Amino acid sequence: MNSIKRIFSNHLIKTISATKELNLKINEIIKIADFLKKKIIKKKKIFVYGNGGSYADGSHFVAELVSTYKKKNRKALPFIMLGSNLPSLTAWSNDNDYKTFLIREIDALSSEGDVLILISTSGGNIKTNQSINLLNLAKFSKKKKLSLISFLGKKEGAIGKFSNIKFHTNSNNTPIIQENQQIIFHLISEYLDKNFK
Repeated sequence: MNSIKRIFSNHLIKTISATKELNLKINEIIKIADFLKKKIIKKKKIFVYGNGGSYADGSHFVAELVSTYKKKNRKALPFIMLGSNLPSLTAWSNDNDYKTFLIREIDALSSEGDVLILISTSGGNIKTNQSINLLNLAKFSKKKKLSLISFLGKKEGAIGKFSNIKFHTNSNNTPIIQENQQIIFHLISEYLDKNFK
């Protein structure tokens, strides 16, 4: 039991430390939230994607904004979770290549000036093919003239190089990075709740 308590306590200590660091970067979060507000006012769409746990976190983020966060009468906001059309995803993956499906999807749905948000705890690595679908998407966003915002951890990876705006969580611990990013998404949701009726 003591060893479990130690594990839990160590995790909580790391979480508190990461949250304190987040508080020091509050202006970066406000900048991102304000950027998204301006894009929404200009009738632009905001696409979100991540792999695995980051996909789950992104999907939660989108749900807060298409549905509601705290303000129940706030209008729906134009956030779209890429990869959620499973028939299209499986058809393209079966007939072509899974790694290129996201390019196919965003090419169909996006227009110049829209926003792409990528969530990754690693940031991707070209040499090891880590998160190669995200890297392909990041590269394509430049061709499509989308604004790329990335939420990254560890050493930022290759995705950061393609990003117009990036937020880096300074940790090598995947769960801590994910928890940090979840807080950021709630803060952005709070900001957008305050700015839209």
